[in-house]
Amino acid sequence: MFIRKKKNNSGSTSVLLLTGERKPGKKHSVSRMIKNFGSVYDEHGLEKLMQQAEEYKQHLMLVSPKAMILKIASARDIRSCASFNTGFLDVYGKLFDDVFSKINLKPHELKKLHDVVVMRIASPASKRKTAMISQEYGIECGVDSIYKLMDQLIEDTIKQAKKIIYNYSTELLSAQKETIDVMFYDLTTVYFETNSQDTLRDFGFSKDGKCQHVQIMLAVIVTKHGLPIDYEEFPGNCYEGHTLIPVIDKIKAHYQIDQVVLVADSALMNNINLSTLTEKKINYVVAARIKNTKKEIQGNILDQSDYKKISSTQDDLIQAKTISLPTGDTLIAFHSSKRARKDEYDRQKDIERIEKYIKSNTKSQLTSRLKKPYVTISKACELEIDLEKLNHVKRFDGFFGIQTNLEKINAKEILNTYRGLWQVEKTFRIAKSNLEIRPVFHYNTNRIRAHFLMCYMSLSLIRYTEFQLRKNNLNYTIDQLHLLLDQMRLTRVHHSDNNVYTLLEDPPPELAPIYQALDIKWHKKFSHKPDLL
Repeated sequence: MFIRKKKNNSGSTSVLLLTGERKPGKKHSVSRMIKNFGSVYDEHGLEKLMQQAEEYKQHLMLVSPKAMILKIASARDIRSCASFNTGFLDVYGKLFDDVFSKINLKPHELKKLHDVVVMRIASPASKRKTAMISQEYGIECGVDSIYKLMDQLIEDTIKQAKKIIYNYSTELLSAQKETIDVMFYDLTTVYFETNSQDTLRDFGFSKDGKCQHVQIMLAVIVTKHGLPIDYEEFPGNCYEGHTLIPVIDKIKAHYQIDQVVLVADSALMNNINLSTLTEKKINYVVAARIKNTKKEIQGNILDQSDYKKISSTQDDLIQAKTISLPTGDTLIAFHSSKRARKDEYDRQKDIERIEKYIKSNTKSQLTSRLKKPYVTISKACELEIDLEKLNHVKRFDGFFGIQTNLEKINAKEILNTYRGLWQVEKTFRIAKSNLEIRPVFHYNTNRIRAHFLMCYMSLSLIRYTEFQLRKNNLNYTIDQLHLLLDQMRLTRVHHSDNNVYTLLEDPPPELAPIYQALDIKWHKKFSHKPDLL
């Protein structure tokens, strides 16, 4: 950085502050003017300009390197300045364009859907708060425009979005030479901040412990990798066992799924569901309620003489045997030494809690956590432990069962398949924790469905990102990834010289391989362009 006195044709002398820059293709550095302090004809005026230039130079040398690049010496050099997060827009905005660019919406509606979905991932909140904080993520969102968008997400758009997500999931699997051979099904409840009932919202058993609020039932199906297949809403008072067959029928009608194994929890299974699945030629692997089976089958389960070892580790020995059921299904009974220790530990903790109320004389003390098969209430309204029932419960420590209609049975493979059910449980955890899908504040049915669609689209982008990172051996949890993306920020300055300068703030080094794995272009450390505003 240096000061130059330049003689003009008019006879005056200009005072310039310059800096040297290296440019590609140039052998020598090229001078760039930082500031022109004006021109004078007399020596006294020239001395004043030289003094101003020197003071300005010393000031720039004391300020930050960013300020030197931007030629900022005082507030009047800046028209506007903003720092915003760009990580979520980089990752999920690009993926949204890759996946959902063909949704049948007008361009401005698709852009608004893009912004709302990214905001749902970056900072889940009410639609009003989303509009208020959107600028922090480099997005412009008005609350009225969000509601107008939701009104455009009609049934045909929802079906199209679901189809796109299913197709994209199958494409990702095809790239790894895989198909959808296993589907994991589960259901949860989503509550509303209201008590108003309608055909969709109703009171029912709440898995969130919010029985005082109306709710809906939300069913989700994913692949063994956690990739989304479909979802469906049901009225809040619907019995969860009645949701499975309608969902399966819709999936078979909309998608080309033939040879597939359905995996679900025991709560969703009953004899009608199982027989219907068999009629529809759908194989299933479900948890069996071994304590509710007939005494003859229970005795066979508890007889460990013919169990065979299928897995052995330092702290766990798993044995199994197959039992043919009268329905034609096969029950695979398992015994785990680790599970037996846990069952014993959990029961002892339960008994300790029960004994605190053993002298209670009110039924109100029998809360849900104390309602165990071996706890009874005497005629004197006192809690008692039924030792006979307690011993009966102890017999099942470590035992669990899985029921299937598969013809070829391999106990170890069946167990591993069933254990994949954690993928759908993780899906609900992401939806409830990371996306804050509930509580729902909408009361219009169409907007309720639009809310769940936007959350489902957000969920799908998260699971796709997880899948791609795992494929590149980058095992970040969603929370870890989002903490990193929170630190990806840009500063944008509208300068008085009619240029817009953009600086990349120092990002965490872990983000570079993530961007590379997701095929996202890395931001330049410094860039500028003319201000067109």
